[in-house]
Amino acid sequence: MSHPFEVGKFYRNRKGQYVVQAIDGDRMTIRYEDGQTLDTSVHIQARIWENIQFEKQMAMAEERRRLAVEERKAARQRAARAKRERARPKFAGFQESDFEAKKRGLAWSSRKELGRLLAFQLGRRVGGEFDHWIVPRRCRVHVARKDKYDRETRETNAAFQVATDEEGVAYGFYVGKPGGRSKAAWPWRMLVASLGESESLSEVLREALVKNGLQIDVWAASTSYGRVARITAEGKGFLWEHEDAEQQVSRQMNGAELAEYLGSVAPTKRCGLHVHKQISPQQAMEAGADVSDDMLAVFEALLPIYDASVGA
Repeated sequence: MSHPFEVGKFYRNRKGQYVVQAIDGDRMTIRYEDGQTLDTSVHIQARIWENIQFEKQMAMAEERRRLAVEERKAARQRAARAKRERARPKFAGFQESDFEAKKRGLAWSSRKELGRLLAFQLGRRVGGEFDHWIVPRRCRVHVARKDKYDRETRETNAAFQVATDEEGVAYGFYVGKPGGRSKAAWPWRMLVASLGESESLSEVLREALVKNGLQIDVWAASTSYGRVARITAEGKGFLWEHEDAEQQVSRQMNGAELAEYLGSVAPTKRCGLHVHKQISPQQAMEAGADVSDDMLAVFEALLPIYDASVGA
C-alpha cells in the first residue's frame, strides 16, 4: 500500500514527534521522543500525518496572506506619509534680510510660507481647520481658525501671530480692540469676561507664561499708540509694570484683577494685547526651520486663551 513512511525517519501525530522503527504491511512500530513505543496502523498514521501537513500548509498560506495584508497596509501608510510630507508647506528659516529696517508695505519674504506651515501643523496637532493671513503693510502673519477670522474687520480679530523687526521675532497670541464703544461679541471683550469668570483660565495663562518664557504687552492709544504695560508671571499670579518718562510703577495682580485691568484700559480707544515670546535675530537664524516647532508649542499653550476669545 502507498504511504509516506520510511523506517528511521521522523514524523508527527497528535501526541508528538516519533521515529518509525519497523513497517510490516498495514502495521508499524513507532517510538516517541520520551522512549514510549506503539504498534499502530499505517493507514491511520498516514491520514494523521497528511492532515497535519495540510494544516501546516494552510497555516503557512494564512501567514503569507497576513504578511501581504500588513505589507499593503504599510505601503499605504508610507504613501500617505509621503503625500503629507509633499503637502507640508516649506519654511527654510529666517534670513538676515528678514530683520532689516523695511519701508512701509514691505515684509519678510517667507512669511507666507511660514503662515501656511503653522496653520497646517496646528490643525494637525489640535484639530480643526486653521488658515493664515498676511497683515497688510506689516511684517506680521496671523494664524487662526478659518471660521473665526474676519478679514474685513482685522482690528477686532484674535489670532496667533508672528512678527519680525530689527530686534528679532515675536510670536504668540494677539487680540485687538479698535476705538469707540466695544461690543460684547468682540474677542477682546470675550477674553476679558472669560478671565474674570474663570480662575482656571487665568491659571492656564500664567502657566503658559512660565513654561514658555512669555510676556504680556498691553498697547493703547493715548497721545499716541504705544505700550502702556508689561505683565509677567510672578508667584501664583501676575506682575503688572508701567514705565514712562516720569515714573516706573508695578503691582501684583491675580487673575480677576488682571481681567479688571484689561477691561479698564482705554475703554473708548484702540488697544492691543500681545502674549508673546521674543527671540533675537541671531537665535531665530540659528534655529533654522526648527523655529516653527517652538512657535507651535507656544500656540498650543495659548490655545485655551485664543478659544476663549473667539468662543470656540
